[in-house]
Amino acid sequence: MAVGDDIWAHWLERLYNLRREKRDGHERPHKPVLLLSILDLLDRSLIVANEIPLSEELVATFKRYFAVVREANDQPSIEIPFYFLGGDKFWQVMPAGGGGPLYREGFAAGAPGVGQLRKDRVAGHFDVGLWALLSDPLARHQVREALIARYFPERREQLAALVATTCQVPVAEALREEPPEAKRDAAFRRTILEVYDYRCAACGIRVLLEQAMSLVEAAHLIPFGMSRNDKPTNGVALCPNHHWAMDRHLIAPCPDRQRRAGVWRVNQKRLDDRIEGQRELVALEGRAVIPPSEENFYPDIGGLRWREEHLTVTY
Repeated sequence: MAVGDDIWAHWLERLYNLRREKRDGHERPHKPVLLLSILDLLDRSLIVANEIPLSEELVATFKRYFAVVREANDQPSIEIPFYFLGGDKFWQVMPAGGGGPLYREGFAAGAPGVGQLRKDRVAGHFDVGLWALLSDPLARHQVREALIARYFPERREQLAALVATTCQVPVAEALREEPPEAKRDAAFRRTILEVYDYRCAACGIRVLLEQAMSLVEAAHLIPFGMSRNDKPTNGVALCPNHHWAMDRHLIAPCPDRQRRAGVWRVNQKRLDDRIEGQRELVALEGRAVIPPSEENFYPDIGGLRWREEHLTVTY
């Protein structure tokens, strides 16, 4: 099945912006792990219809994936994403006896336990558009790659080992197939611009027009071609001028003991503050990186170090 660009643009943006609880310095992994587990069962033909029960096999698969990506106090409670994924508007949990979706926006109660969900014989249902996408093996693999790039890039090899035994796409093809680059970039851009409030992290300019049209761009700290990492912590929002300068290693966000989001350093051997047009770049030296709105999305120290090293080698 050939997937149109507009379909990819829509669903990648939705999947890159799952509503997740943020605690202990990281985003909880439950929702993307549930999605990866469902993809696994689809590959094994253990799910064949858009009616997904909370089966023993789904629970076991969820626990296998969760064990790979868990951090700190994360607990493999599948009922949490199975229920709360309803808040992302493309998944509904319905009881067998009818009565409408279980999830209610703004409802204060927590997720029902696994026992109760099974007693009610509930099943999850995807939006028909997303289900059509997930029903195609190659598109399904591309969705999996997007989820890993966005949420678990540092665990890609371990997750690939789990996937290799079940994926219907040949391994050699699976390792190189990704969602259309322009659409993946668009999903990454939306995520970065939102967490930085559409503001350049270097000069602070913020121009936001209707329908989220913004002057600033999303830049990877470690290029995606090297890192395959679309987590917000591997990105920074920059205006076109500072994006261009960073990609040419004229400036770089670098680690700093006092400022967790980092500081800007300048390639002093290639820039001269006496020359018009370069003066503004040189003036960034030692200035704080304007941080995103939430500390969970501050630039990753590994990405800051990568930029620092590549600024140095160009001296």
